[in-house]
Amino acid sequence: PSISDPEEDLDVKRVLFAFFPTYQDSPLRPGWSRLLAVGDASGIQSPLSFGGFGALCRHLPRISGAVSEALDSGCLHRDDLSEINAYTPNLSAAWMFQKAMSVRMGQNVDPKFVNRLLATNFDLMNGMGMDTIKPFLQDVIRLDGLAGSLSRAFVADPTFMPQIISHVGVPTLVEWMGHVGMIAWYTLLHNVASPLLGSYAEGMKDERSKFQLRRRMEAWKFGSGSDYVLPSQEK
Repeated sequence: PSISDPEEDLDVKRVLFAFFPTYQDSPLRPGWSRLLAVGDASGIQSPLSFGGFGALCRHLPRISGAVSEALDSGCLHRDDLSEINAYTPNLSAAWMFQKAMSVRMGQNVDPKFVNRLLATNFDLMNGMGMDTIKPFLQDVIRLDGLAGSLSRAFVADPTFMPQIISHVGVPTLVEWMGHVGMIAWYTLLHNVASPLLGSYAEGMKDERSKFQLRRRMEAWKFGSGSDYVLPSQEK
């Protein structure tokens, strides 16, 4: 009611045409027993890739199987359900890309910064082939593609790296490197531990322990991007 003339009564700080809510601590843990969030509400996929639809396409077989198993075994406590959408380091690493492409209020950034960042990385990934760029475009971060593109980006445009570090901040970069290290760890666990634990899990008598171990192996698989079938692997 106090605004009669927007041009005079409003002090415009920033024009915002759209916004995506993002959660750094994702996926979101269930707050109650017998209640599980999926799609956008779960935070299991990056919002930069229209994550609600992508989340259902990618995770539906995993989630439907886990929900069926939870109902059969009675694992409906919120601690059990949180294992369905557990920590996945490649999702946490993807948050860094959103951070790099955002500008805080009052932050002085080169107007060409974001375009330069995107152009450099997409050009390199495109040159590395479909096994690198296709999973990234479908919001699946894998260690091989990430390490290859980052190393090439440093060689192709070394003077840009200090600008990126200054933009995102050293603490954020250190935290991100921890998630990248966990991607490597999850990749190792999926390829080495999961084949050994699969048959062991099937023979477990305790239903809750069995449920949690199977969910942990799924987290290793999806958290490392090992669920993604590369174009070179397609028949």
